[in-house]
Amino acid sequence: YVWENSRFYRDRIKDAGAEPGDIQTVADLEKLPILLHKDDERILQEASRAELGHPFGEHLCAPLESVVSVASTSGTTGVPTFYAFTANDVATTDELWGRAFRFAGIRPGDTALHGFGLSMFLAGVPIVRALERMGARPVPVGAESGSEKLLRIAELVRPRVLACTPSYATYLIEAAPKLLGKPATELGIEIIICAGEPGAGLPEIRATLQEGFGAKVFDMLGGAHGVMCASCDSDPYNGMHVLGEDSAVITQLVDQETKTPVEIVDGAIGERVKTSLRWEAQPQLRASVGDIYQVFTSDCGCGAPGPRVKVLGRTDDLLIVKGVKVYPAAVKNLIQELTPLASGSFRIILDESGPRVVPPLKISVERGEGVDEVGGAELAKKIEQFMHQRMSVRPELTIVPFGTFERTTLKEKLIERRY
Repeated sequence: YVWENSRFYRDRIKDAGAEPGDIQTVADLEKLPILLHKDDERILQEASRAELGHPFGEHLCAPLESVVSVASTSGTTGVPTFYAFTANDVATTDELWGRAFRFAGIRPGDTALHGFGLSMFLAGVPIVRALERMGARPVPVGAESGSEKLLRIAELVRPRVLACTPSYATYLIEAAPKLLGKPATELGIEIIICAGEPGAGLPEIRATLQEGFGAKVFDMLGGAHGVMCASCDSDPYNGMHVLGEDSAVITQLVDQETKTPVEIVDGAIGERVKTSLRWEAQPQLRASVGDIYQVFTSDCGCGAPGPRVKVLGRTDDLLIVKGVKVYPAAVKNLIQELTPLASGSFRIILDESGPRVVPPLKISVERGEGVDEVGGAELAKKIEQFMHQRMSVRPELTIVPFGTFERTTLKEKLIERRY
């Protein structure tokens, strides 16, 4: 399909010394290199805007008139990447989100308060549409409306489900007593579905959300190209179950440095490479956005079959300090353990591009609410001790007052680049 409909893919496959008949099995896919990288998509869409009059890239395989839905990345680090959907792609996405919602215990008739960004995002209108399709009752407030409005509407509609990023859910716990005069536990929320950033899979953040709302927390990933993963409610967290591999997507791993295949066995770690099986608009053939996965094939306590994954970070977020790999998500979990001394907000400060960092690793950490400078000194001591013990890294810490970092309704910024 891509050979016949995309010059880009045809050229990449030829450059790899292959043709369609060479790929007959899943194992054969590993004979191909990564054909589509994250940066390729931005280049391809710029080329298609100039040459073809649309922003969907030269890997668009369906006719432009069959594209019926559009989503995008936030574009916070540059130009957004556009996702195109045909009617069949929309149906695939709705089907897979429906699997994830049911996996989390959402049922037809449930009220679901939507607190992700609605504007163009994969977790925006597509989630609202999928909730409607599976028979739930979405209330599409959206993160753009602000925390006060979202909490006021939650108080009025009494949703069973809250859908938002884990950082926003954490902020709502902090904001509810100030804006509503009551804790978030009194809103009646039983299920929180999180996506868009690490957090719901990190033990301390997960515990904070569960206690702060009195709800079960589910980590989810996907929304395009047939990718859909969702965690169960096993304790401890066992990763996200892969829900689309029967018919929608193939997940493989490569070494993040050499790009050679990594065998998928229990605990294997590598860069995720995806191949979509029935995506029409922008099919993903041996494609990678740089996500680093850990895959688990052992039985899960919940009894659901199939592989599970944890997202450890991204290749462009990975930092290497004196040979030690440091992922911002791991730093986030460590700092979250130290609440209430820490608020949970922090920034890793980079003075030059990574991934290698000239020691020390600079981190600015926010004190918890009501914590004075003495408490801040204790916080710094504990962070330094924990990072040395667990990561073999000694950071240079700056402890700042509570409220220094802006709270966000979207993805939380963990790295501040000053170069």
